[in-house]
Amino acid sequence: MKHFISVVLAFVLASAALSGVAQPRPFSEADRQRFRAEMRNYKHEFLTKELSLTREQQQEFFALYDEMDDAVDRVAAETRELERKVADNPSASDVEIEAAARAAYSQKFTEGEVEQSYFDRFRQVLKPKQLLKLRAAERKFTQQLMHHHRKMRGNDKKDKQ
Repeated sequence: MKHFISVVLAFVLASAALSGVAQPRPFSEADRQRFRAEMRNYKHEFLTKELSLTREQQQEFFALYDEMDDAVDRVAAETRELERKVADNPSASDVEIEAAARAAYSQKFTEGEVEQSYFDRFRQVLKPKQLLKLRAAERKFTQQLMHHHRKMRGNDKKDKQ
């Protein structure tokens, strides 16, 4: 639990830094990478427990899972970059604007295609019950993170009053 709290604290600080609220210095790329690595490690621990993964499964599964996660992140980053590029270009044509909008609206679909492409690979590593529980475990992880984030932000607001 102590590890979870420190990860959540890092999450809160990262969120605040990204929104420009809490820290006077910018959130560096090294900070982002460190935070991402900590979150990934915590997620591995969480999914290992939730899915009851064996050591052998952990090695194979997380190699695939991280590969998929990186691919999904690339889709999101490319979409944000396209949106930013068009939004920052006052002379962008309607065709460019529409292409950026289409990419933004289809981002989840593209991410879903990436995730779906890993299903059969996960099936080779996970038991059917573990495969079914994976999505629920991911949602639970996100819910717990957000719960602790809100709790920490609530404490921050009380401290400022």
